[in-house]
Formats: sequence, structure tokens, C-alpha cells
Amino acid sequence: MSELDTPNRDLAMLAPAFRLAVEAAIAECAAKGLEVKVNEGFRSNGRQAWLYAQGRTRPGDIVTRAPTSFTSWHGYGLAVDVIHRTKAYWPFGKDRTASARNERWFADVADVFKANGCNWGGDWSRPDTPHMQWGRCRPSPSARARELWESGGVQAVWAAVGAL
Repeated sequence: MSELDTPNRDLAMLAPAFRLAVEAAIAECAAKGLEVKVNEGFRSNGRQAWLYAQGRTRPGDIVTRAPTSFTSWHGYGLAVDVIHRTKAYWPFGKDRTASARNERWFADVADVFKANGCNWGGDWSRPDTPHMQWGRCRPSPSARARELWESGGVQAVWAAVGAL
């Protein structure tokens, strides 16, 4: 395994206010019997490019529409992908009859994350059900986020979205 094919689960790499929201949501999910874990948080540019290649120039299903870490909130420490603690993306199995139950499970988890100040990728026109991000962020980073990163680093981005 390498840095490219290994998800980063280190919550310390998230923006401080977002990390607190994620930790609170995970604790609340546990109290409600929703077994969740962060499958991935921060993504390096190399990992983001590696994931973007999947389904395009590398075998597998397409998993992201963001080609670089500057075009995904994961690259700024402002997004996480949340899955079932032991059953990953399929809490009720992979067959067709389980699909609606799996989607309901993700929606229930999203309700908890939303109550803790996050937005859910499942609400997008092209849903990304495991994706949760800081609620003060647009669906995708703008050119302004990249400018802030280049001039002041990730702290400048975090400050601009109230995540310090």
C-alpha cells in the first residue's frame, strides 16, 4: 500500500471547527445506534489525482469528479467520507433489495451531521452519499479558495469559511 491508495483517516488534519463537528456527529450517531466511521478526510493532490484516474485511465468505477485537491474540499481538510463502521458502503448488503435501506441509513447519518453544522453530498444533483463537508462551504471550492491557499495556506481558507 502507498500514500496514493490509502485513505487518510487522521482527523487532526481537518479544520479545527470542522473536526469538532465531525467528532460530535460521530458520537451522536453512536448514541443513536448508527455505527459510522470516517473512511477518508484530508486528501493530498497525489491521492486526489489517483482517485480521479479511477474509471478513466485506471480500472474501476469513477469515484470523484474533482481532478485535483484544489477542486475538492477534501484537499483543504473541510470534507470527510463517512461509512458504516464494519460494513462500509453497504450497511444492509449489496443486493437490489438492500439499496433503499442503505440510502436511508446514509440519510439518517446525514441528518446527524447536518445538525452538527455540516452539508451532505447526498443533497446534490449528482449525489455523493458518504460525503460530508463543513456547512459554510460551497459544494465545490472556488478560485477564491485556491487564491487563499496560495497566499496564506490552508489556515487562510479555514478562516474564510469560519472553520478555525
